[in-house]
Amino acid sequence: MNILVVDDNKFIREVVSAMIMDNGHTAITANGHKQALDELNKDTVDLVLMDIEMPEIDGFELTKMMRKQHPQWFPIIFLSSNDSEEYLTKGIDAGADDYLTKPVKQVILSAKIRAMERIAKMRGALARANKQLEILSSIDPLTQVLNRRGLEEVLANAWQINERQKGELSILMIDIDYFKPYNDNYGHPQGDKCLKQVSDTINESLNRSTDSLARYGGEEFIVVLPFTPIDGARFKAKELILLLLSKKIKHEFSSVFPYVTVSIGIATKCMADDTVNATELIKKADIALYQAKEQGRNGYQIFTTDV
Repeated sequence: MNILVVDDNKFIREVVSAMIMDNGHTAITANGHKQALDELNKDTVDLVLMDIEMPEIDGFELTKMMRKQHPQWFPIIFLSSNDSEEYLTKGIDAGADDYLTKPVKQVILSAKIRAMERIAKMRGALARANKQLEILSSIDPLTQVLNRRGLEEVLANAWQINERQKGELSILMIDIDYFKPYNDNYGHPQGDKCLKQVSDTINESLNRSTDSLARYGGEEFIVVLPFTPIDGARFKAKELILLLLSKKIKHEFSSVFPYVTVSIGIATKCMADDTVNATELIKKADIALYQAKEQGRNGYQIFTTDV
C-alpha cells in the first residue's frame, strides 16, 4: 500500500514512515495540507495517517477537504496525542475511519494498517462486481450486444459528441423479414439461433470502434453510426443486406427470399436537420423502416417527409 503520513513534525513523520516500511508498505510524507492534497491528486494514495493539530488547516478540516475533493473512498486514520472523547467524535464526524493516540505502538499501527488493507480490498472487489453487474445490465443475454438500456446510453453520448463537434449522426433500424413465420415453423430455439446469427452478421459489418449495435426488441436491431452522413449510412445498409444474404440462413417461409433477409430504415441527424433529440431520430428511422417494408422488404429506405 502507498500510505500518506501527514504531520507537521518531521520527527513524527520519520518514525511513522519507518514503521510503515517495516511492514512492507511505501511511505509518502506531507508536512501540511498543501503537500497532502498534492499527493492525493496523483491518485497513488491507499491510506492516510493524519495528525490533527497542524498550522493553517488542522486535521479535521483537511479530512473534510479530502472527502469533498476525492469522493472515491480511502481510509483515513487520525494520529493524535489528544485522547479525549470530544476529539475522537469530531474526528469520525469529519470523515476519519479510525483514531489512534500518540505515541503509537508499532504492533497496533501494523494491525490497523492490515485491517484497513482488508477493507480496501473488499471494497475494491465489490466495486468491480458492481461494475460488472452494470455492464451486464446493458447487454442482451441472447445476442450479447447492447440492450435497450445500453442503446440509450450509447446514443445519448453519440448525440452529445456529434452536437459538440457539429458532425452527422446516422442510425439504422433493422428488422428481420417474416420472423414470426420463421419462429412459428422452425420453433423458438431455432428462432433464437437466427437472432444470434443476424446479430453476429451485423456486428461483422461494423468496422469502426465508434459504431454500436443494440437489440431494440424482438427481432429489431439498431446500429448507431456517429460521424456518418446519409451516403455512408446507405452504403452500410447495402453492405449489411448483401452480407446477410451471403450467409444463406434458410427461411422457407419468407415471401421475399428463401433465406433470412432484413429491412432497414435510415435516419440521419445533420446540421440542417430539425431533429431535436435521439428519441425523434429513432422515430424517423422507424418510419423509414416501415417504408422499406412497404417497398417489398429485403431493402432499405432513408427517412424523408417526401415519401
